[in-house]
Amino acid sequence: MSEKRESHVKALQIALETEKKGCRFYRIAAASSKDPAGKKVFEQLAKDEMEHMAIFAALFKSITNNEPWMTYDQAVARFGKIDQEKLIFPNGHVDAQDDFDDMKALQEALGFEKKAVEFYIEQAAGAEEDVARSFYQSIQAIEEGHVKIIQAELDSLQGTGFWLGYQEISLEH
Repeated sequence: MSEKRESHVKALQIALETEKKGCRFYRIAAASSKDPAGKKVFEQLAKDEMEHMAIFAALFKSITNNEPWMTYDQAVARFGKIDQEKLIFPNGHVDAQDDFDDMKALQEALGFEKKAVEFYIEQAAGAEEDVARSFYQSIQAIEEGHVKIIQAELDSLQGTGFWLGYQEISLEH
């Protein structure tokens, strides 16, 4: 495997681990939020993170098998359809936290989503192949969508005390 490919493998391992942590965070937040609208927002974000894990896993397998880079759409097609219940609550139940604070959770989520955007910008900038650059840019755009959603929810809670509500749109390309 070339040195450049090895760097992509490492980046995908970081991405997989980050998405896994994000999913767990959002699942705990969904279980802990006392507000039904808040639960829905966190459940959708957990679902998105699970989908990203599956996409990264498909690409990781392809790259480690020395296959050509896949586009984002090819990676989505490779992982196939996943049961929505398993996407929202994979591996069973998570425990709610009694001292949970929606505002603090959103602020923390905003921080790590912004870091994810920066990571994918760096990966795209360092990608020599157009298809690799395009893949990272696709994920970057989705993470930027998460930043906007979380920021809108924070703004809503700070301004009115009410959840804005997760829009029923797909951030996936």
